[in-house]
Amino acid sequence: MLIHYCDAGNRPRMTARISPDGKKVEFDFLDLSGGTQFGHMDHAVFTFIDADHHTEDWTYMMSGDKPVRAHFDLRRAK
Repeated sequence: MLIHYCDAGNRPRMTARISPDGKKVEFDFLDLSGGTQFGHMDHAVFTFIDADHHTEDWTYMMSGDKPVRAHFDLRRAK
């Protein structure tokens, strides 16, 4: 379970699914508390590349069900 404490004033909950190889966790929207006037976080995928590197793909649903996507490529600083 993932709860996103959003600046939009809501708290969407998402349930996790893990890929068979264990390298990807996908979070699907379940429900939320608070309003959707300013949109809400709807979906996320974390992909674990190695111990020092992972990516995150987030989908934010704007009013009118318009998706906005963001991709993060994160690496541990050494």
